[in-house]
Amino acid sequence: MRALFALVFACLPFQAWAQYYWEYKDWRVWVEDIDTGEDLRRTCSARTGGDGEPIVSLEISNGDAGPPTFYPYPSISERAPRHFPTLMQDGQPVRFVIDTGAVFSTTAQAWLTDEGLFEAYAALNLANNLPTLQAMKRGSVMEVRTGGRILYTASLAGFTAAYGKMMDSCGFSLSLD
Repeated sequence: MRALFALVFACLPFQAWAQYYWEYKDWRVWVEDIDTGEDLRRTCSARTGGDGEPIVSLEISNGDAGPPTFYPYPSISERAPRHFPTLMQDGQPVRFVIDTGAVFSTTAQAWLTDEGLFEAYAALNLANNLPTLQAMKRGSVMEVRTGGRILYTASLAGFTAAYGKMMDSCGFSLSLD
């Protein structure tokens, strides 16, 4: 019987998958390897927040162009409890304000999921993301503001180390200089 089960299981199509995790002060790095059957893809992300708070993250894949052509960009995602709206509203301006004085702006996207929960997302996908990352490296706190209020205050403690691990894990240059 075991041999039959092993044979059936071996014949089923599946995706091989591995996940790695590191912490650097207030930032976490996730690296996921996914074997699609055609190639191996690695996705690397650095994040802070969560546990009911919005999540600020950066992400890159080993299939992306990478620096100096492409630098990952910070984004923020928010999920509201059932029957409550997100603080970010669709089309609303969102500002990433770093305590060094640097300010970067984008626009929020918000929607209602099939489960009836509100979600929102805003990304600083600029033509050149290097100045944003350099400002984050120099800063200690980044506020994400929308609708005249602070949506989330992200500590930048550990950001540079997390960024370096994320980029190295996906095979890219670490330099933010």
